Amino acid sequence: MRELHRTKGSGPEICRTSFVASSLLTRFPVWGGQAFRFTAAALLLGAFCGRRWRMVQAWSAGVWLRIVGLAITGMVGYNAAIITAERTAEPAVPGAIVGCAPLAVALLSPLLQAHSPAARRLAAAGLVVLGTYVVQGFGRTDGSGLGWSVVALACEVAFTFLAATTLTLTGPLLAPACASAVAGLLSCAIAFAVEGTVWLRVPQASEAAALAWQAVAATAIGFLRWCCGIDQIGTERSALFLGLIPLSAAATAPLAGTGHLDITQIVGCLMVAGGVILGMSRTLGPYEPAKSPKSG
Repeated sequence: MRELHRTKGSGPEICRTSFVASSLLTRFPVWGGQAFRFTAAALLLGAFCGRRWRMVQAWSAGVWLRIVGLAITGMVGYNAAIITAERTAEPAVPGAIVGCAPLAVALLSPLLQAHSPAARRLAAAGLVVLGTYVVQGFGRTDGSGLGWSVVALACEVAFTFLAATTLTLTGPLLAPACASAVAGLLSCAIAFAVEGTVWLRVPQASEAAALAWQAVAATAIGFLRWCCGIDQIGTERSALFLGLIPLSAAATAPLAGTGHLDITQIVGCLMVAGGVILGMSRTLGPYEPAKSPKSG
């Protein structure tokens, strides 16, 4: 199959970036953009850690392995899989596959804790996944594009569970700050290896604005709030909100002139909203107790 046209950046980046901002980076080096966003996010989050940095000195090798795991699965690995998938797949393909993350988490989370999945939560996750599919649809692909899309899904699910175990040891602020720093270093190395020194070029005004949005809103704030959500309401409920990101993209694309909102997408948005409400309307089960915020 011939290589399909793709938008450089990080593809749809279902979980932690802006669809619209990516459309402004079609000519900017792919991994250069990743290196900038993760490094800038690390510096921003690090500035708010304050005295919490003292806790890092007491971290064991196991904690640092988890931090590296977060950077590899949810950041560098995820984006690498999306970028590779879009070489032979339309962007909607990895978007639809990764959109299955809420259902995968709803199935695996209780099983990992020796409990049967709750029918209500499975129904809620299924409704979110179906609504996400209705919003963005499915595109053309080949075996490679489909396979790498599945890898991206695996990275997203692994990141979610890894974050849940890491936050109990680090708190919801230090973990994203350190993981972003590791992801920034890894992305710089990949950028040099793949793109040479081209990625060091000065971005144009529109590119700089898009990179700033990705670094601040989509990465630093998004990663922090995602960790806080997992820390406070657990993995299953947090995963439901992944379905809201394609909704925000569908809503903002017409404003940026990069798409339109039709009746089908509106129906899909209502389905996702219904799934989130259904999943949040019941008290937590015995296998996923509520967690109090960490001081770190």
